[in-house]
Amino acid sequence: MKYLNVRTVAQLIILGIIAGLTGIILIVFMHTIQHYAFGYSVDSGVSFREIVEYVSPWRRLFVLMICGIVVGLGWKVIHRYGQTIVSVETAVDNPKQSMPFITTVCHSLLQILTIALGSPLGRETAPREISAAFAAKLISLWHIDEQNARLLLSCAAGAGLAAVYNIPAASIVFTLETLLRDWSFRSISAAMLACGTATYIVRLGFGDSVQYSLPQVPFNETFIIWAAVVGPIIAISVILFEKSFKLFPVVYQNSSKTIFIAILAFTAIGFMSMWYPEILGNGRAGNQLSFTYSINWQYGVGLFGTKWLAVVLAILAGASGGRITPSMMLGGMLGLILAILWNEFFPMVAPGMAAFVCAATYLGLAQKMPLTAAILLLEMSRFSPEYLFPICVCLATSLPMFMYLQEKYKI
Repeated sequence: MKYLNVRTVAQLIILGIIAGLTGIILIVFMHTIQHYAFGYSVDSGVSFREIVEYVSPWRRLFVLMICGIVVGLGWKVIHRYGQTIVSVETAVDNPKQSMPFITTVCHSLLQILTIALGSPLGRETAPREISAAFAAKLISLWHIDEQNARLLLSCAAGAGLAAVYNIPAASIVFTLETLLRDWSFRSISAAMLACGTATYIVRLGFGDSVQYSLPQVPFNETFIIWAAVVGPIIAISVILFEKSFKLFPVVYQNSSKTIFIAILAFTAIGFMSMWYPEILGNGRAGNQLSFTYSINWQYGVGLFGTKWLAVVLAILAGASGGRITPSMMLGGMLGLILAILWNEFFPMVAPGMAAFVCAATYLGLAQKMPLTAAILLLEMSRFSPEYLFPICVCLATSLPMFMYLQEKYKI
C-alpha cells in the first residue's frame, strides 16, 4: 500500500495522543522528583542549572549517593524479576518480538527517576520506549501486519521524542533516518502525523517552550573555515569516547556486585559535581553555558572531562538513559575550547556559536543521525536555517574521518 488509509491515519493519531500524554506525565514526574531532591520547582521560573549550581555541594553528593542506590537496586530488580527488555530498534526490526509492557514502563520510569536525581544521561529514551510499548500493545489488539507494525512502532517512538523536547520536525527526520530508514511519501506522512499530534498535545499542556533561547549571531567566511578544520577533531573525540567504555570491565546486571558498583560510581559522580554541578542531569545545563559563552576555557575543559567520565561511570554502573543531550554537551564544550584556542592565532569566531555547531556535529556522529542532529539543534533553539551551512560543513569533514576510524578500530 502506497498511501495511508483511514484506519492507519486513526491509529497514528491515537499513538500521537498517547505519546503526547506520556511526555506530559514524564516531565511532571521528573520535575516533582527534582523539587524534592534539589529544591527545584518548575513554577519558580528558575532553571535546573541554577538550582544545582546554588544548592549545597554536600547535598549534591548525598542525592547522587541515593541515585546510586536507586540505580543498583532498581535495575537489578528489573533484570531479575522482569521480562527481557526489548529496545525500540529491536522491536522495529522485528515487530513479532513484542516489547514487554510492564517491564518497559518500569524501566523507563526508572530512567526518569534517576535522571531527576542527577544521572548524567538523557531523558529522551524513556518517552520513546513507553510510546512504543503502547504501540506494541495496540498492534497486537489491532492484528496489524508486519509492515504496518514497523511503521506504527517507529512513528510512536518518534512521537515520544517530539513530545519530550517539543521538536516535531527533528523527530520526523529521526523516525525516517534511524528507525524506518525509509523516505517514501507514506512513511513521511505517517511520521508527520504522529509527531505533529504528539507535539500539539504537549503544547496544550506546557505551551510552545524553547529549549535554548539564544541570540542570533551572524557568521562570516572565517567561521566556515573553522567548521571545516575542527570536523576531524570532533570525529576523533567521538571515537575516543566510544572506546573509553572498553577500558572498564563489564558488570552484569544480575551480579551481586551491581549495587555496590552503582553506589561507588554515582558517589564519584557526586564528588565531581561538588566542583562541576552542571554535569548533573542530561546535559542541558552545560549547553546553556557553552552556547552563551558564559564560562572560560579552563572551566570548559573541566566540564568536558567530568561529563565524559560521568556518562561512562553511569552506563558502566548499569544506569539506562539517552545520549542525545549528553552528546550535545560534550560537543558544545569541545567546540567552545577549540574556538577559544583558534581565536588566539586566527581571525575571531564566536565561541558560543562554535559550541552550537560542534554540539550538532558531535551528536550526529555519536548517535549516527547527522540529518536529525542538524535540524534538532536549530529547532531546539529556533535559530535561523542559515546555520545549517556551518553545521553541514563540519559534518562533511568529520564524517569521512569518523567512518575511517570506525572501520579501523571496529567500533
